[in-house]
Amino acid sequence: MPLSPRMKWKLRQYQNSFEEFKDRFRTIFKGVLQKQKVCPACRALVSGEENTCPFCGESLSIMHRVGVRRVTTSLLPDINYTMLLLALNFLMFALSLIASSKLGQGWVGLLQGFPARVLVDLGANYGPLILYGEYFRLITGAFLHANLVHLLFNMMVLFDVGPAVEEMYGQHRFLCLYLFTSITGSLASFLWGRGMNLMVGASGALFGLIGVMIAYGYQHRTALAEQIKSMYLRWAIYGLIFGLMMPGVDNAAHVGGLLGGMIFGFVVSDMPVLTRGAILWWRTLNYMAWLAVAACLLMVAARYGRFL
Repeated sequence: MPLSPRMKWKLRQYQNSFEEFKDRFRTIFKGVLQKQKVCPACRALVSGEENTCPFCGESLSIMHRVGVRRVTTSLLPDINYTMLLLALNFLMFALSLIASSKLGQGWVGLLQGFPARVLVDLGANYGPLILYGEYFRLITGAFLHANLVHLLFNMMVLFDVGPAVEEMYGQHRFLCLYLFTSITGSLASFLWGRGMNLMVGASGALFGLIGVMIAYGYQHRTALAEQIKSMYLRWAIYGLIFGLMMPGVDNAAHVGGLLGGMIFGFVVSDMPVLTRGAILWWRTLNYMAWLAVAACLLMVAARYGRFL
């Protein structure tokens, strides 16, 4: 019995799909055989036999091989600084939910917004206490969120933009950028509110990631850089317009983070300088950034313990 034209078309489609699958599998298999490694810190391409990067001393494993990275990034989420920041934001949100539940407002706070008392005690960017000397709030406020929608919206942007910026600038500079723009966003909010504001959210740092990509587009005169600049300029404009339309949005933090990211992008090159002094400088700043975050969270933990 002859096949109908529709069945023949379907068979050709299945055959073409199978051939594409075979070609993709061959490409992945060939990629796995590449033994060269990419340093996650300075992005240098080194021999597959190296266990530490000869340029910056970063530990390397088989997971840093070029081929293995291609397979894992296509199948699994990469465990990088972006994922650590995502986890930290979700952890602080869980603590906010627990504290709100102690006041009998757990589910209400989850959807409508946590009580101001909870956010302040967990380290919100609260002007009067910053004036009192609690400067750690300029950092910890960027890891708190008012409700579930606020958290999910910001984390979606971080999950989308963060890996691109981290891949372009390397882990060390990415963390310094994130922390720097968190502070510039918090400072802008604090100054605009004349020391009387209450602000939470990662949006200042997220606008900082957008700002650094805009700066990248201005600095590089290529077609790809022009596309990156245009795309992230639209992101910034849409984000600022959305902030103006929505009540309760801290646009000062958005502008402060955006300007901080652009300043960082114009001052710090996306191309790593592989001199011993430059490598040591960024590694030291990376450690100091993690220590600063840890110290601020420890201060919050002390307050949180008293709150309970």
